[in-house]
Amino acid sequence: MNQTHSVNSYNKNDYTMISLNIPNYLKTNFDNLIKFKRVSRTSMLVRLMETFLRYELKQMKNDNELNQLVTTLKNNNKTPSKVSKEPPMIPYSSDDEFMNDQFWKDRIG
Repeated sequence: MNQTHSVNSYNKNDYTMISLNIPNYLKTNFDNLIKFKRVSRTSMLVRLMETFLRYELKQMKNDNELNQLVTTLKNNNKTPSKVSKEPPMIPYSSDDEFMNDQFWKDRIG
């Protein structure tokens, strides 16, 4: 999905001049690297900006999908779950007598 512009379709209104204030070390390192790679500063900055925009668009789509999933799960869980009408099990005093050491020895072997 690379955008390419032919030289013949160049129109002054399609471009805008921008200026940046950046630290000197960053400009020096950037210029050295683009000189080594034999590309222009402008083309590399445009490429970096396009890459950033594509990445952010993808992230926004992913965030939207995640938000939709959470909303769907939230809406699906709005109905109250069926609560057991059985009373909780409360041990009787005789249960303690029943479950003595001999009981476990017989079970474990």
